[in-house]
Amino acid sequence: MFRPIARLILCLFLSLATVTPLGFAQPSAPPAAKAKPRAKEDSQQRDKSLQKLAELCGAGAGSVIADIGAGAGRDSWTFAQIVGPSGKVYSVEIEKNKVDTIAKEAANRKLTQVEPVLGKTDDPCLPAASVDMAFMHLVYHHVTQPNEMLQGIWRALKPGGRLVIVDQRLGTLMDWVPREDRGPKHFWIAETTVVREARENGYAFVQYAEDRWHANNVFVLVFQRPEGLESPSRDPDTMPTISAETLPQLLPPAGQTFGRVAFVALGEGRKLIDPFLKANPCQSIDIVLEEWATQKDERPALPTGVEMPSVLTDRGDPKLGPDPLDAVYFLDTYHLLFHGPVLLSKLRERLKDSGQVYIVDRQAPAAIPHREASHRRMIAAETVKQQMNEAGFTFLREGAAPAECRFLLIFQK
Repeated sequence: MFRPIARLILCLFLSLATVTPLGFAQPSAPPAAKAKPRAKEDSQQRDKSLQKLAELCGAGAGSVIADIGAGAGRDSWTFAQIVGPSGKVYSVEIEKNKVDTIAKEAANRKLTQVEPVLGKTDDPCLPAASVDMAFMHLVYHHVTQPNEMLQGIWRALKPGGRLVIVDQRLGTLMDWVPREDRGPKHFWIAETTVVREARENGYAFVQYAEDRWHANNVFVLVFQRPEGLESPSRDPDTMPTISAETLPQLLPPAGQTFGRVAFVALGEGRKLIDPFLKANPCQSIDIVLEEWATQKDERPALPTGVEMPSVLTDRGDPKLGPDPLDAVYFLDTYHLLFHGPVLLSKLRERLKDSGQVYIVDRQAPAAIPHREASHRRMIAAETVKQQMNEAGFTFLREGAAPAECRFLLIFQK
């Protein structure tokens, strides 16, 4: 009778062992030496998952669904049942033989609502503003021209329409390969890459929806073409600008100087680098987050006239040299951290005993998991305080708000 109890204790231990420290997003596990064959999928479970996702996206009888990368049409048949005879399913493939196969099978099944479409590697070739829900299952990691493909899907979606991407690599990139190599081979994409590329091409992040999917070890991301956005040329949810009055609060106290600092800065926050260095000339290093980068050599542009060495984190480790730091600046980047515990630990090792950490970010209306904070580009100040405290930093003070819905927090080693 003790076996069930022992099994329960073991399960509890394993579940606790997977909890991420400090509440940060869970990084993906290292790749196995050899990929294991996929277990045979339960067809009924797959159908139920598709139904749940369609319901989540508001798609039902009479709707239009685009099955992008439809393969042999397996999911298209389920979508055809969901939308019914009055709806439409566009089954998109880039190989003519697959399109012909789908057409033949749709005719055999008498599914007149299924319309096969010969797409391109950079365009689904769908009618403009015609689709309520677009769906990609284990397809996005093969996309070699993501910006063009995402913009093509965006134009095909109706305003308010949803894009659902199911793929495999929770967390950050591990397969750092040229994009053109992804087409014919399986190099798993990271959810952080998908979110960044979708946002930059006009999509609003809605939610992650693994609870609607039957399989484990995948991410399910839901995006939306926003109402009122005229073209997919920018992130529809940009960070608010930072007031110039913020700069004095980032400088060392009167009578002191910082000899060496590290910047972890993007977007609006990156604009503060140049005025800071003019006010406090010093050595500096640019730490680029792997949570942001899509290629190992990708670096955000430095302000005109600014030069400094740059490093890309590796599982959170910036691999800094032995030189000490006087200060670290997280400027519109702290919310992105998936490998926060490692990065904060490494920075703490390099900070002088009096070293300080400045964090400027967008305030979330409520405490949210760090994974969601990363995708929504906002985080609660109280979450930052808790995580920094657990990482060995002391909260010093909160500065004047850099802008509406923003905060400035200052910590000391």
